Formats: sequence, structure tokens, C-alpha cells
Amino acid sequence: MLGLRRWPAFGVRARAAGAALIASALAFAVATPLVGHIVRVRLEHAALEQGWAAIADLEARVRAGAGGGEFQNYSYAVLAENGRWLRSANLEDPRDADPALGLPPLPPGQFGTDSPHMLGTDLVSVRYPDGHAPHYRLPTAGPRTYRFLRKLTEPVTGARLAQLPPNGPRVDPANLPDQQLLLYVLIDPLTGDETADTLTRVLAHDVAPATSLFVALIAWLATGLALRPVESIRRQMAVVRGGAFHERVPVPRARDGIHRLARTTNDTLDRLQHALDEQRRLVADASHELRSPLAALRSSLEVPLAHPAAADWPTVVRSALTDAERLQDLADDLLLLARAERDTDRPDRPADTVDLHDLIAEQIAERQYSGRELAYESELDEAVLTGRETLPARLVRNLLDNAARHADGRVAVTLAVADGWAHLTVEDDGPGIPAADRERVFERFVRLDDARDRHTGGAGLGLALVRTIAHSLGGTATAEPPGRLPGARLVVRLPTANGS
Repeated sequence: MLGLRRWPAFGVRARAAGAALIASALAFAVATPLVGHIVRVRLEHAALEQGWAAIADLEARVRAGAGGGEFQNYSYAVLAENGRWLRSANLEDPRDADPALGLPPLPPGQFGTDSPHMLGTDLVSVRYPDGHAPHYRLPTAGPRTYRFLRKLTEPVTGARLAQLPPNGPRVDPANLPDQQLLLYVLIDPLTGDETADTLTRVLAHDVAPATSLFVALIAWLATGLALRPVESIRRQMAVVRGGAFHERVPVPRARDGIHRLARTTNDTLDRLQHALDEQRRLVADASHELRSPLAALRSSLEVPLAHPAAADWPTVVRSALTDAERLQDLADDLLLLARAERDTDRPDRPADTVDLHDLIAEQIAERQYSGRELAYESELDEAVLTGRETLPARLVRNLLDNAARHADGRVAVTLAVADGWAHLTVEDDGPGIPAADRERVFERFVRLDDARDRHTGGAGLGLALVRTIAHSLGGTATAEPPGRLPGARLVVRLPTANGS
């Protein structure tokens, strides 16, 4: 558990190398005994195939009365019907040590030309206790079962038996009657055991540690190469952190996770730089815009204070209150602009809904009873938006304020719904917006030449708020060429609730 707790403290390269080392060691731990078992089985199968050939050859030679050194490559025994060993090579009769040991003879009733053992060769297993084995070359530590091929020959004449060279003083083949012989050939496990044990030992003690360390080294180097782009990104981000927000991280050509990380990082830096630029511009523009009302407010108070006896204090207070209201309106617009931009960056949306058509109808109704006589024309389809009422209401108010400020006598409002989008169009019969300025009018503190008067033209934040609010609601705001009326034509496109 302590090792697992310390694991996260290691670096990525160390963890990759450690994981590769552990994986390689586990793979060898599973594969080594499996490979040894497969090799042992294959060699035992080969020994069995050799045993089949050996017992067939042995039967042919015994029946022909042959014998001698050419049998020394086999581990075999030739038994008489009474169980006596007539001849053997590389096998020992263990009955001298223990009468219960030895190759199992056939019962007397199993001999004969109609015996089932005349039909083929048997594969029999003989278990030797601890300290005993069929031959001195075979291991004797612990009990073990050895396999033999057993074959019953056709009857062999005494003359043929007499030709078998004696194999020790136990039985003289020259004095035997005609009989069937029982042949045994050992399926030698020694080659398979030694090869499998040697292979297992080499894999476990030599190959596995060296290979595991080599794999860990390769994982270390490969991880270092794979993390080289990440290190480049880190160094570049350190430069950006120092204030060089125009710098961008390198994007590797391989389209993998690091490529996507670099792309996302650059996109984030683009947005960060844009936000910083907007913040600097907002601060500069706000400072510039606040100068005039603050200067007017200060002068309207300093002059009466210098000549208090001649001052018309009610007029002074009304003038100061007007300037203070302008400052408050400007501050409110800036605060609402900041909130709308913050909502633009938030993926979540409130679950409330707003009836846009009712909201537009209410504001048009209020304006028809205002002091200025303007004719409002409206064609409103039902449109429901997702969100709170504050932002859509301010969007509609700013559009209508802008149209009323520039209209000569008519304002037309159209709300149409199609394909899950609400299209709000506000037109007037004023001087219109030149084609070169149709994008610029949505910037902050921008006033066209005929709207430079701060008392009638506003602070220049109305249409900037319209576009920002539209973006925060997932839509767009554009200025288009004149349509049914000759003046300005502003179009806002907003997604409806549930795409309906």
C-alpha cells in the first residue's frame, strides 16, 4: 500500500518505465512456465514417436534373432512369458531391490495369438517410488511415473531365442521353449525435462530480468520523446506567463492528444488575449467617456461654489443631477455589458423561458404614449426563448431606443420564427447606416458622425450591448441594407426554446 501511495509522486517517465517493467516481469512470470510446459510436451511427443518406431524395430529384430550393439540406442526390455528378463538395454530390473517393483507382466491368460495385445501396442504407466528409477541416468528424487510402450510378439521359436545374446546371468536364452515375448520400450522423459528446465531457468534468471530492464529503458526513452512536445508547450507557456500573450505554443503535426492539447491551449490563449484587449480597450474607452460628464459635473459645481451669492442653486443641482444620471446610466451599461460577456462564456443556461413577442409588444405600447410622436408598425409571431427576462428585455429596449433616436417618423418591428430561430428585425426611416459602418456600429463607444451629440446620441454602448446579449443567448446581431423602410435595418437572430 505504501508503494501505491508513493506512485503518483513519480514523474510520467518514471511511471511509464515502472509500468513497463512490471508488465514485462508479469508477462515473463506467466510465459516462462507456459513455454517450459509447451517444450516439455513437444519433446515428450517426439519421444513417443521415437518409441513407436523403436518398438516396431525391436520386434522385427527379436523375431529375426538379431541382437547386439545396435539396440543400445533404445531403452528397452525383452521379457519371457514367465516375466523373466531375457534382454535389456539402458533399463534395469528393479526386482533385486524390491520384488514389488518392475515392469508389469501379462497374466498367463493374456498370452496367445488371439490376445488383444497382439493387435497393437499399449502405452502403460509404471510408478517408481522415491529413490528408484528405470535407469541410473533418470532422476530418483521423489516418486515419479514413467511411461512405456508394451508389445506382445508372435510366438518365437526356441532356435530364434537361442540366437538372442544373453544379457547377464539371469536367464540363458538357449534353454527356452517356443513362446511369445513381451517387449517394453521406455518413453524417455530426460530430454524433455532437461530442455524444459534449462529453458525455464534461462528465461527466469537471464532473459526475463534483462528483457524487463530493456523494456523499461525503452519505455523511459519513448516517453521522453513523446513528452518532448509537452515540454515545448510548457516552455512557451512560461513565456506567455511572463506577459507575452501574443505568443502561441507549437502544435505537433501528429494528430494525437498532444496535438489537441496544443490546439486547445492556443484557442484559450486567443480568447485570453482577446479578453485582455477588450478589457484594456474598455478601460480606455470608459475612462475617455467618463471624462466629459465628470468634467461637466465638476465645472457645474466649482463655478457656483466660487460665486455662491450669484449662483442659481436649484439650476446647479438639476444640472449636477443630470450629469450624475448620465454617469449612472453609463456605469449600468458597462456593468450589464460585463455580465452579458460573462454569460457568453458560460455553457449552462437558465431553465426559465421568456415570451419574446409579449416583451416586444409591451415595450412598443409604452413608447406609443411617450412624448415623441412616432408610428410603430409591428408583425409579431409567437417566439419563446430560454433564459431570464432581463437580457432579452434590454436587447429589445436598446434596439427600439436606437430606432427612435434616428427615425424621422416611422419604426417597423418584425418577429418571425423559422427552423427553431427567432428573427427580430427593427427598421426606421432615418438616415440609415453607411455600408462601411454596419459592422463598426456594434463596437463599444462608437458614434457615427450624425450622432456625436452626447445628449441625443447616448454613450455609444447601446448596439454593443445588443450584440453581446445576442451572443450570450446563442444568437447573432447584424446591420443589413435597408428593407421596407429607407433607414437603418438591424436584425437579431436568437434560438427558440426546444428549437420550436
